[in-house]
Amino acid sequence: MTTDMKKRKHLSVILLTVALVMVGITYFIFKNLQSKFEAPRKDTPDIQFTISKSKTLNAVVGDLKYYDFIKDEGAFTFALEHTQDNTKRGENFIEVGNGSKTIERGSVYTISQSMNAWKLASILLNGGTRQDCDHGCPESNFIPELIPGGDLAPTIKEKYSWVKTYEDCVKAIGHDGGQLSSEQYAQRTGIRKCVSPDGREFTQGKDGWTDAVGG
Repeated sequence: MTTDMKKRKHLSVILLTVALVMVGITYFIFKNLQSKFEAPRKDTPDIQFTISKSKTLNAVVGDLKYYDFIKDEGAFTFALEHTQDNTKRGENFIEVGNGSKTIERGSVYTISQSMNAWKLASILLNGGTRQDCDHGCPESNFIPELIPGGDLAPTIKEKYSWVKTYEDCVKAIGHDGGQLSSEQYAQRTGIRKCVSPDGREFTQGKDGWTDAVGG
């Protein structure tokens, strides 16, 4: 093999290596970009998302990121700007992009953390159900309630499953409710009772519990 042929072969190897590296980099960038539009979770329940009459686009996108409905705020905003809006503009709306697309305020949207950015964008642009808030709207943006990070908030019974005795019940009384029987009742009957926040009644000195009246 001549020197020129060796040089050409060596150059071909270099060019092929560079080409493969470029293909690998391009593929990595594409996959990384694509992943930003994917659903954050799998097999999650439907959630009712209420957009209040004062919400801004940044607040909506921020809520969705904070509660793990989207992976990337920029990617989701891009999806909103490039998804078809088939609805008529309402009285109170959030403009998207150049204003040709809108999200209706005062509406409820059925979404889930298993939806990708494109599906979620389509629902916000087209799938809202208007809600009459003249007599009050849900305090939470999400029903069922979510905790920061996106997990379902524990039910009241799950939250107080640790309450097993009268003494536990006394400790549990607080922000979520619960009640102790009055001193007058204790003096009259010789019995002290406690109703836990999840509606179970305990008696001091006795094992077990019963459902409180109305609990």
